[in-house]
Amino acid sequence: MSAPPVLVLRGVTKRYRSGTLANAGIDLELRPGDIFGLLGPNGAGKTTLVRQVLGLARPTSGSITLDGVDIVADPGFARRNIGFLPQGAFDLQSLTVAETIEFAARLRGIPPREARAAAARLIERLELGPFRGTAMRSASGGVRRLAGFAAAIAAPARLLVLDEPTNDVDPLRRVLLWDLISELGRGGATILLVTHNLAEAERVIDRLAIMNAGRIVREGTPAALRSIVTERLRLELASAGALTPHPALVPDGAGAYLFDAADLPRVAAWVSRLRELGAVVDFRIGPPTLDDIYAAAMAPAAPARPGPGLAPEGAPA
Repeated sequence: MSAPPVLVLRGVTKRYRSGTLANAGIDLELRPGDIFGLLGPNGAGKTTLVRQVLGLARPTSGSITLDGVDIVADPGFARRNIGFLPQGAFDLQSLTVAETIEFAARLRGIPPREARAAAARLIERLELGPFRGTAMRSASGGVRRLAGFAAAIAAPARLLVLDEPTNDVDPLRRVLLWDLISELGRGGATILLVTHNLAEAERVIDRLAIMNAGRIVREGTPAALRSIVTERLRLELASAGALTPHPALVPDGAGAYLFDAADLPRVAAWVSRLRELGAVVDFRIGPPTLDDIYAAAMAPAAPARPGPGLAPEGAPA
């Protein structure tokens, strides 16, 4: 039998006193070892949902349980048992990087000596050694982000909530961070990952939900959600100058295009001719990415701005 779920949301809805609907009828279930991606545009309701999971915002209706405990009735249980990396600034800016990580572990009940050892291990793992004595207020955004991530995982937690973990982090340390997130998942940690960095997150996410207008519009594994764009392929081009795209190509970002799989021979021949002429330096044809799944899932509604009655991302509870 599979392990019981760690986090369960059933019919979670939040309507503010003004009548604004922040989210509506959210159903989610996360099990041990799940790395679950929560995606959506600004204003989709992600921040409100995270605040509800953390016990910081009370749902208007619905239930949230963590290890079977009703955290709507007992929000303190959530705060004691969830490791959280917020998207914004950290408190206690006067602490050093090492002190921040150690203090977070001690707040979660880890004895001082063990907390200090955990901080030392994470500082080494994330290559933060040169900054261990740097005050958080003086550290770069990337160093603060990594220190916050280390603080979130410094003590065992039933659930980790990571909100945009790679913001401001340099490319080399981003690899270290994603490797550690993947390792935590393989070790049985349950992780709720809020991110816009789909290209990087794709390699660690087990399942994902796409939110829009306070509702989940798609949910499943990345492989299952590829069915949305299963008849398409992705072309990435590095050109020597401006190009007029082949008529079969649909722009999908700078230097990237989608096209129907049936058009592969024509597109491949077109690219080959341009390469022979020196107009294309390099190219890659492959399956659609998580970005393409996200774009396709959002396409039916494609709101330019939150609709009437939808709270802005991060609206106060």
